[in-house]
Amino acid sequence: MEMILNDNDIVVGAQFDGGTIQDYVDDKKTYGLIRIENSTANWFLFNKNESDEDIQKLYSEVIKQDHFIHDDFGEEIVIFNKLGSKDFKDFKEKVDEYLNDEMGSIF
Repeated sequence: MEMILNDNDIVVGAQFDGGTIQDYVDDKKTYGLIRIENSTANWFLFNKNESDEDIQKLYSEVIKQDHFIHDDFGEEIVIFNKLGSKDFKDFKEKVDEYLNDEMGSIF
């Protein structure tokens, strides 16, 4: 996975074989976009106790529609607005890989 940096050298996304992932694609900076081949989905991280009000509101809206949630010890990867043939689990695996690579680049 090749990290994409902004002008301040902060990771804002990544490119990988067959796709891309972005941290934020909305004005409020609440969710990102992931593309794998011809499929796309939106994603964000959620923590019931620590997420700000905008994320809490988005979470309550997302759980009313088609979505996927993977809980990693209290922090949830939330995937929604999926278009295309890729499975939610394919998106989850790429988000996991991205988060692990991003954390590795910090240390």
